Amino acid sequence: MRTRLALLGAVVLLAAAGCEAGEGAAGAVTPSAPAEEIVEEPAATAGGACILWDYGLIEQTTGVRFAVAASDQVQDTSSCVVQTLEAAWPDLTLSVVETTKANADIFLSERMPEKATKLSGLGRAGYRLTAKAAAGHGPIVEIGWLSEAKQLQTLRFTFAKGAPAAEVKDMNAKLLELAKALSTTNG
Repeated sequence: MRTRLALLGAVVLLAAAGCEAGEGAAGAVTPSAPAEEIVEEPAATAGGACILWDYGLIEQTTGVRFAVAASDQVQDTSSCVVQTLEAAWPDLTLSVVETTKANADIFLSERMPEKATKLSGLGRAGYRLTAKAAAGHGPIVEIGWLSEAKQLQTLRFTFAKGAPAAEVKDMNAKLLELAKALSTTNG
């Protein structure tokens, strides 16, 4: 019984000590450092073909919010890929070949993929291609065109695995709208 009383007394003493507000007290609250603010860099800061668009334009036309951009340049071809922070897919890629000698006929006969369909109302000539899911990702919607400035441009949206068919179908029109927004100048 004596041990229990001593233990109870120690617990009461420790509890009371924890409630004291003195310097260095065990329960003292110290102010935390200010929260860091995460600043989103514009897609254009990645350089390359990324200078042609921004996240707001992409979200407005596709309905998908991207937050990461990377670019590359190989000879006269510049590219940009944007992704979400959550996963590898979906992603959206833009590639631009600076200049070509191809005319609309050559573009459609030699540059348009075999299973693509011809598009009108986009540059000098254009196509749309939808590919099935493969290699861990979902379906792909691709739009390619020969711009008025004789540039070869390609937009490619890759879905995450398991994307509903209705979303893929809807992306065809959305991607065409984005392509038209990018094709507003002669160069």
